[in-house]
Amino acid sequence: MIREYNILPKIENDNTTCLEDLINLYYPDVFRYCLWHTPNRQVAEDATQETFLKTIRYFKKYIHCGKFKSYIYKVASNVCIDIWRKKGMESLPENLAYMENGFAQTESDLDLKCLVENLPEKYREIVLLRFAQDLSMREIAEIENIPLRTVQSRLRAALKQIKKNVRKGEWARE
Repeated sequence: MIREYNILPKIENDNTTCLEDLINLYYPDVFRYCLWHTPNRQVAEDATQETFLKTIRYFKKYIHCGKFKSYIYKVASNVCIDIWRKKGMESLPENLAYMENGFAQTESDLDLKCLVENLPEKYREIVLLRFAQDLSMREIAEIENIPLRTVQSRLRAALKQIKKNVRKGEWARE
């Protein structure tokens, strides 16, 4: 499997044929991330395409100092935020409706959705990045532009809140 460390230097040397490899490498994860942050599949597809367009457009400004994955998630995060702002909202709604049928059929994703929907936004995003996208704490810190210790404490607080809600029975799917 082609990895980013093989692709990025080639793109930096203007080998544009490797752009497709880069997109193929990250498309499924970015699309899944956008599904979590948009109201339906069509908007998620548009957000994913916009993420890759911006990533390619501004690639020359990218300075490789870690994982490219963190950079592309940050771009996706900003694209999703822009989508909600264009709709006249300041942030993602508290009760984001998921209209994607295939996505909603996944048991674990539905359970995670139910567990995080009542969390404050600052906790919800960290839990989704950590468990739905399987990112490291360091990657989350880079994406959210907050210190690693803040990520750790917010994740700990979120898990504590989830545990409390589970005990109270406030998370069950309907």
